[in-house]
Amino acid sequence: MNVPLEELIPWLDRQRWYGNKGVPISKLEVLERLQLPGSESLDAEASVVQVSYLLGTPERYLVFLERGQDGVLRDALEDPAVARAMLAFARRGGQVPVGPADTVKAELIGDGARLLDLLPPEPAARALGVEQSNTSLVLGERVLLKIFRKLEAGLNPELEMGRFLALHDFRATPKLLAALTLEGASASVVALAYDYVRNDGDGWESVQTALRSSPRPGRALLDSLEQLGTTVGAMHRALASDASDPEFAPEPVKVEDLHRWSSSIVGELGVSLAKATERFPALLDRQEALTERAKVLASVPPSGQKIRQHGDLHLGQALRVGQEWMIIDWEGEPARPLQARREKHTPLRDVAGMLRSFAYAAAVAGVPPEERRASVEAMRGAFLRGWQRVVEGTGLVPTSEADRDTMLGVLELEKTLYELRYELLMRPDWAHIPAEALG
Repeated sequence: MNVPLEELIPWLDRQRWYGNKGVPISKLEVLERLQLPGSESLDAEASVVQVSYLLGTPERYLVFLERGQDGVLRDALEDPAVARAMLAFARRGGQVPVGPADTVKAELIGDGARLLDLLPPEPAARALGVEQSNTSLVLGERVLLKIFRKLEAGLNPELEMGRFLALHDFRATPKLLAALTLEGASASVVALAYDYVRNDGDGWESVQTALRSSPRPGRALLDSLEQLGTTVGAMHRALASDASDPEFAPEPVKVEDLHRWSSSIVGELGVSLAKATERFPALLDRQEALTERAKVLASVPPSGQKIRQHGDLHLGQALRVGQEWMIIDWEGEPARPLQARREKHTPLRDVAGMLRSFAYAAAVAGVPPEERRASVEAMRGAFLRGWQRVVEGTGLVPTSEADRDTMLGVLELEKTLYELRYELLMRPDWAHIPAEALG
């Protein structure tokens, strides 16, 4: 099925996972046409397309196309048979050629083969009804198939982290069972299959619900967030648990790390405020003070360790499963390059992301400004108690409480700057939340 480009371009612009909606496209090319084993009889097409813009770097997307009986172009992943074909290939393992030089490879991970064999041959399939940059489907209520729509060349941290945690038996995350990867010129992760975990919603939903009921966090919420802290602490211990793996082995934080991190935040500060001051002119008056705050990181005595990070930790990445928590989505911040997302950093960076999430939750839940500070401080304190209890004595963080607090404060500034850029671009109505935190 060859779709005319003049039809494909407006279709692409309507997809929720397409990140550059409204940005003028200068060129669109079909680089690869993929045919998964078992999908030959389907009236569907999978392609890797490259989108070039009048300004900016070209991007590659994985598109699945199918025409309905009415002739309208639609996403073929709406057809359960397409998802079943992908899963069947993952269950068999192996690889198939696509084009003259590339292949699609199916890799089974850990005891993934055993768990995938529990599915019937043609499991029911349904889409997860959430807004996201990827597409997630649940098959047979036992497997979650996550399909990556934006393809980035290189080793995706979600595959790398998922494989590591599955093989090191970290149980506070859904187990990675299999991976489909494109090997060759367009090398990237195509899809990942996880053990599907029935859950009671994510932390964002539960904290919002609690704060709308009572702006002052109750004991049940604080106990839950303390438990979340212990889960995140266990995550950091797991990520630091294998000194024999050079990609995951902990490394000491050095003077040059602190200088590099500080300089990077100063640079991000300039970029962020340049984008924001037209809407929030008062931030110009804060630039000098915020710059000095970022520079303080370079003067902290080096201590603690660098480890692999979750990289985008917030309440939406934590699932409530009964009385426990599970951490999900290991891609890192999608706006950062893959290599930057794979770098080791102090675990305090993940903690900073979660702490900022509490401030967001309180603002979006409508906690009155006069009560917001106390509400957020109570949630922060509960989370930090749980986290510190688990990492204490591991050498992961500075032993000096003052140094730890200084580093955490600067890393929260870094996260706030990222939030400001993101909101200005994606959710302008929320941009006041990080802007107020910088004020």
